[in-house]
Amino acid sequence: MTSRTPKARRGETVRRAVLAATAEAIDTDGVAGARIADIAARAGVHETSVYRRWGTRSNLLLEAVMDRLDTALPLPDTGSTREDLTSFFTALATFLTTPAGESLVHAATAGDRFDGMRREFWAARLARATVLVDRGVDRGDLAEDTDAELVLEMLAGPIQLRVLLRGEEVDRGYVTRLVDLTLRAWR
Repeated sequence: MTSRTPKARRGETVRRAVLAATAEAIDTDGVAGARIADIAARAGVHETSVYRRWGTRSNLLLEAVMDRLDTALPLPDTGSTREDLTSFFTALATFLTTPAGESLVHAATAGDRFDGMRREFWAARLARATVLVDRGVDRGDLAEDTDAELVLEMLAGPIQLRVLLRGEEVDRGYVTRLVDLTLRAWR
């Protein structure tokens, strides 16, 4: 752990420093080992600053996980629903195999101790990605009554099963086949 002397910083600078330190802590110590005192020291801020801004350790971990995932997985807008979904879910499959991805998945699927965090995480992930499906409806690629959340689950489920539970790689061809199957179901 890198320890920095706390400095008088405010606003976005502190937020970014603490989120980066939290991501480092999750990578090195795992979710269970990511402690506020260590995170504050890594970020070069006082522990009270962290509690003042996030209130709880779970809130901090949740925001750090979501921030990292949003950065690693931008939402494409290629003009094609098929390409947007294929690009996004191929990037997700690749990300899941990285140490950061494995840590973030662990944080998002941790046991009862993180139940509230897990629910918030998945609700926010699905809400963010529904834009991919909504654009498809607007383009006429998907039926008006398409259930965006179900479409996303239809794509994410097999990818997570293959990568996380079976330990197998997922390539673009596999994702393309899943996307084509899903799009046929919702046209």
